[in-house]
Amino acid sequence: MSPRIMRGSMWAESLCEDLARAPADTVAWMEQHTHLLKSDTHSGAGLLEIRGQPCFLKFYRAKSRWQRLGFRLGYARALRSFDMAGALASRGLPVPAPRACVLLPDGMLLLTAGIPGGRDLRRLWLEQPDAGLAGLLMRGAGDTVASLHRAGFAHGDCKWSNLLWNGERFFLVDLDAVRNLKSAAVAARIPAARQVRDLARFTVDAEELGASREQYNLFLQSYCIAAKQAPDLLVPAIRAAADPIRLRHANMYGKVYKPLC
Repeated sequence: MSPRIMRGSMWAESLCEDLARAPADTVAWMEQHTHLLKSDTHSGAGLLEIRGQPCFLKFYRAKSRWQRLGFRLGYARALRSFDMAGALASRGLPVPAPRACVLLPDGMLLLTAGIPGGRDLRRLWLEQPDAGLAGLLMRGAGDTVASLHRAGFAHGDCKWSNLLWNGERFFLVDLDAVRNLKSAAVAARIPAARQVRDLARFTVDAEELGASREQYNLFLQSYCIAAKQAPDLLVPAIRAAADPIRLRHANMYGKVYKPLC
């Protein structure tokens, strides 16, 4: 089967030109033609230049013949990520611009704009930023998550590796689990349950990556100001949503961390 354009004709055509002599295994092609960032049995991710522009390419491998059929019928995480990125960008939210989706025999490629110099919050934190940068990152993360929630969305996987810093602000990535909470009231006393889970997921990463209570509070304060939420109401909700995540991680990794809320 030759590549089939599913989204983004102009960018997809340029990508297909590069794929013309691709091997049967797409990740093998990515190893040769991209700066490979990730590769496992289910996916691959890399950076490359198309049409003179920096781009990010993610490969979703089809795990079964039924999933391959679903891809052909338009049921794919890559397509959902593309469509959701367009919906969020149209509301002025910080996401990499979606550029193309291309169906291949072994899976589907998602092409988005690259973020020059972009690095995720988890990687930055592991480098032990100084107090000034740490505070800037925490406040920036709070502002970004609040902007998503105030627009009526929940991310669905709000871990630190899905917040990409470009030196000035965060971009939200891995958008296939994002949900539009049509019934959520922007001015509700506490966020919707899915949004509280976003905050809980962020909180658990903060605990596991060694953020101090003072640093975490910068995130929480920034979020509450931007989202117009009261901390005394929000913190118990986050705590209740974080407890199952903490327990699951303790069972998986065998380590318990000091709660931040």
